[in-house]
Amino acid sequence: MSEPPPPPPESGGSGGASDPILVLVLNLLICGGVGSILLGQKTKGIVAIVAWVILFFVTCGAASGLVALIAAIDGYLQAQQLRQGHPIGEWTFFNGHR
Repeated sequence: MSEPPPPPPESGGSGGASDPILVLVLNLLICGGVGSILLGQKTKGIVAIVAWVILFFVTCGAASGLVALIAAIDGYLQAQQLRQGHPIGEWTFFNGHR
């Protein structure tokens, strides 16, 4: 007789990417929206990436860094909400959840 397989690990978020540090690093280093996409906030992530690219060229990178920083903090807090079992919407920001 074989033993039953272990239960799957709990993942609080869509796509299984609810690690706050991973989301923070991805948003900070990759165009400000990749972590949001991994959390299931696809439209929000795409908008952040488009804003990052446009601002990169318009402001020589100064404002795009600000977008990445804000997105990193937001992604970190959203991932924490998922870890605590709170659902997040497509356009929730920081500690907001529905």
